[in-house]
Amino acid sequence: MIQHLIFDFGNVIIRFDPEYIVSQTVSDPEEHKLLTDAIFEQKRFESYDIGLFSPEEHKAHTRALLPKALHEKSDHILDTWYKHLPVTKGMDKIVRDAKAAGYGVYILSNINREFLENRHKVEVLSLFDGARFSSQIHHIKPDPVIYQSLLDEYSLKPEECLFIDDRQVNINGGEALGIKGYLFDGDAGKLREFINTHKEMAYKI
Repeated sequence: MIQHLIFDFGNVIIRFDPEYIVSQTVSDPEEHKLLTDAIFEQKRFESYDIGLFSPEEHKAHTRALLPKALHEKSDHILDTWYKHLPVTKGMDKIVRDAKAAGYGVYILSNINREFLENRHKVEVLSLFDGARFSSQIHHIKPDPVIYQSLLDEYSLKPEECLFIDDRQVNINGGEALGIKGYLFDGDAGKLREFINTHKEMAYKI
């Protein structure tokens, strides 16, 4: 039976939207595009999530892509982006209800060192029994190392876990280790229905 729920963080528990994050600092469309492209460039941001360089190094890399007039704004966004992560509608209640019902609840996410250092400021994370982040172990999903790290850290059996992520490739990574998966589409109600009706779930919420 499934007794533990493992959640991705970005676009499952919270909405991670680079354009929204940048819009909290700048409104000019040209500046907005330049900053979004520079800060959240995919391959470099993945390397940042792995923990290959520090927050200050990421700032320096980003500045190098921008005109000097945008350096201060870029630094500000990188210093405050974790404050602009609205909770996905209904997901905080699902976590609370799941925990009250008897499930262990955990986070497994590709997250950089800057977020890691400020995670205590993100209120929703206080709901969870534990978490593992990519920058702690220098591997990102769907690398099996990151899933195994969570299982080992909290003595979890893969067959007793359901992993909830918004990307099929990450679901596949967990399933390779025997962790059942649920592909999240942003609808908390559908997830609740799955938990309450699937025959392998230990508790209803």
